[in-house]
Amino acid sequence: MLNDQRTKLLIAEGNTKRFQLLMEATSDELLQYALCFVRNQEIAEELISDVFVKIWHKRTELPNIQNLKSYLFISVKNSCLSHLRKMKNEKIVFIDEYNDFLFTVTESNDNEVIEKELLNKIYEAIEELPPKCREAFSLAKINGFKHREIAEIMSISEKTVNNHLVTALKKITETLGIEKTRKTKRSPLKQASLFSFLW
Repeated sequence: MLNDQRTKLLIAEGNTKRFQLLMEATSDELLQYALCFVRNQEIAEELISDVFVKIWHKRTELPNIQNLKSYLFISVKNSCLSHLRKMKNEKIVFIDEYNDFLFTVTESNDNEVIEKELLNKIYEAIEELPPKCREAFSLAKINGFKHREIAEIMSISEKTVNNHLVTALKKITETLGIEKTRKTKRSPLKQASLFSFLW
């Protein structure tokens, strides 16, 4: 639906029902992402609402946007950074300097299969990652973005995205004491299908 040209054209023409469907399809993911920056549910919801209002006002531009999901995430990120600038009374806030990207825990039925203690260890390992590494990991493993899309959202190269993800996987497996060479036993990260790890 997100990158369907017909959907974008209908919204561009002022179809409020299709725009409502777009908001419903993306709001939860965008909220989780915004919370990684602002840590406040009310503020995050307000920022996302503002993003959707701006998109509606500029809806005629939608058919020209190739990847609408990436565009929404970039818009939310920019809105969050703009909010942080205002809060800190600074003209510029770069994510590189904002060393507090928080990995948010998402609920999943798969969590019941994995021991709570193990899940906590996984989340702790993720929290120990450098901020940009955490952001790349979150976008890849929670939001399901491809390397190219993450590169666009984070304004970095695909190679850097790959480096972040390799670093994340290495540090997490080290923290959990998992040996990647062991093929016989199913690893805890494999069990945590929430992260969809590819070994």
